[in-house]
Amino acid sequence: MMKKLQLFILALLVGTISANAQLREASPTAGESSNSQNALFDLLYTIDIGANGTIGANGNAGIMFMDGQYWVSAWASDLIHVLDVTGAFVETFTIPGITGTRSMTTDGTSIYIGTAGTQIYQVDPGTRSIDAIINITSAATARMVTYDETLDGGAGGFWIGNFGNDIASVDMSGNELSLIPAATHGTAVYGGAIDNVSPGGPFLWIHNQGVSQDLITQLDPATGIPTGVEYDFANDMPAGATGIAGGLIISDEVSPGVIALVGLDQGTPSDIIFAVELLENTAGVNDNSLSNFSLYPNPASRGVVSIETETQGAKQVTVFDVLGKTVISTTLEGTELNISSLQEGVYMVQVTQNNATATKKLIVK
Repeated sequence: MMKKLQLFILALLVGTISANAQLREASPTAGESSNSQNALFDLLYTIDIGANGTIGANGNAGIMFMDGQYWVSAWASDLIHVLDVTGAFVETFTIPGITGTRSMTTDGTSIYIGTAGTQIYQVDPGTRSIDAIINITSAATARMVTYDETLDGGAGGFWIGNFGNDIASVDMSGNELSLIPAATHGTAVYGGAIDNVSPGGPFLWIHNQGVSQDLITQLDPATGIPTGVEYDFANDMPAGATGIAGGLIISDEVSPGVIALVGLDQGTPSDIIFAVELLENTAGVNDNSLSNFSLYPNPASRGVVSIETETQGAKQVTVFDVLGKTVISTTLEGTELNISSLQEGVYMVQVTQNNATATKKLIVK
């Protein structure tokens, strides 16, 4: 399911903070990380934002990928740029009432935006307007915002953080659920992405302005302690380029067959979008070729879920845990699947019928 990460020891390069604050937004604590454990990832691609000559080469930080397009936000203004999958310019727009977007995340319906403050903006991606403003009641603030469907007993919530300060999880109303002290996580947070699919997880990946200033650092969200696994984009930058960490997302849409960590490097001479392989998408996390496959209730709490498709007949159902281990494998003649053997947690439910397959997440609480 997942490529083995070959760990090795590297002497990390000491980065320097850009003298031009108009181009890159650097943490006051950038360069203070001491974690020296690196992981070897496969770089999938890089996109030079400045190459299209339309939105400018610098000054971008937030990143989002939806409907085959990138949204890239300018951190010092209200501009959000749209690029196609190759990096070609599509359009620029603004969302009335929002400026300084540093991070963007989604629950599959709404977009949620962090502006390095005490609010999270819920945005309708169709109308590009604010639906709601979530006020944060936590010591942590929202430069980083990443949606986590498993928080609050499956009701959903967000992980938030801001440079070298505390990281917190909050519910959908902004109330603090947990707090990771700055001294525990030891990172300089810009972007971040929750990972509920990798074996051994969940993990919280932080785009970290640490020693090289463009690290992706893996944290255990339960403890906030770095696991020792890191990817250093400084090692894969184009010759002569430098940069610091910006936004970060996880996507199973940017490259066929893989789930990728996608980051935005606040670079010189140009900002760069880059993607590295997190794991092979052999389970088809977003493969919904099976028509109208529905799974409910989700989250589930009573030991039974219903699985329905448009087609009548038997369905082969396989349930995987977060380590990729098969925990249920059965042929379902009806619609009800007994999950009473499953403990609380996140699972992947794969349904195959008439040579068509679909996979969805299931939260058991």
